Amino acid sequence: MSGKAGAAGGRGRILVADDLEFARGILKMLLRREYDVVEAADGRAAIEVLKTQADSLCCVLLDIKMPGVDGYGVLDFMRGAGLLDRIPVIALTSISDPEGHIRCYESGAIDLIEKPYDEGLLMYKIHWDIERFRRLADRRPPSPLRAVEEHCRKAFGLESADEVRGMAESFLRSFGECAKKLQSQVKSPDFAAVRDVSHDLRGFASNSGANDLADLTAVLSACAKAGDADATAAAVRLVLSLYDAYRA
Repeated sequence: MSGKAGAAGGRGRILVADDLEFARGILKMLLRREYDVVEAADGRAAIEVLKTQADSLCCVLLDIKMPGVDGYGVLDFMRGAGLLDRIPVIALTSISDPEGHIRCYESGAIDLIEKPYDEGLLMYKIHWDIERFRRLADRRPPSPLRAVEEHCRKAFGLESADEVRGMAESFLRSFGECAKKLQSQVKSPDFAAVRDVSHDLRGFASNSGANDLADLTAVLSACAKAGDADATAAAVRLVLSLYDAYRA
C-alpha cells in the first residue's frame, strides 16, 4: 500500500486537490504538523501528481467541484490506474444532498467531509480513514494487475515505476476493449466473433503474464468452437468478471 512511511510512524504525505488557493491554504495549515502536503490546483494537476508521486502518498483530499477535470474525473483516473486500492481518497464537498454523497462513494471515495470544515472532525477522519484503509488493505488479496506489473518488470527489464505502470495500463486498456466487445455476446453468442476476441485476449494475456486470463480465454475459445451457446455465454461472463477484478 502507498503511504507506508506514515503507517510506520514517520510523516505521511497527503495530496490536497482543490481549485481554491484559500481552501488549500487552510488544509495545509491544519495538516502540516503531522503530514507533508502536496498541492494541486485542479483535477488535471492532481492526475499529474498521481502519475509521478502515487507511491509516496498516504491519502488524497479531493475537492469534488473543480473546473475542467473535477473530482469524479480524478477518481475515474485512479480507478483505471489501479490506485483506488492503494490510496484512500476523502472527498471534500459542499454537496449536502444524499445523491451527491452516494455518487462520491460509488466513484471510489472511502469517506466524505462537508465544507466548511470542523478542524477536530477533519483531523479525526483523516487519521481514522488512513488507518481503516491500511487494515482493509492488509486483508485484501492483491489485485491480479500486480502480477502483470511484476511480469512486465522482469520480462522487459523495466526499472522505472512509470514504465511498469504504463505497461500495466496498456494491458488493462486492451483487456477493456475486448471486454466491451464481449458485452454483447452474453445472451446470444456469435461464435466466430467470440473466437476472434478470444484469440486477441489470449495473445496479449500471455505476453503480459496474465496466466489466469490466458487459461480462461482458452476455455472460452473451446466453448465457442464447440458451438455451445450456454457454455460460451457462461465463459463470457467469467471473462467479464475477471476484467472487473483486474480493474478493482
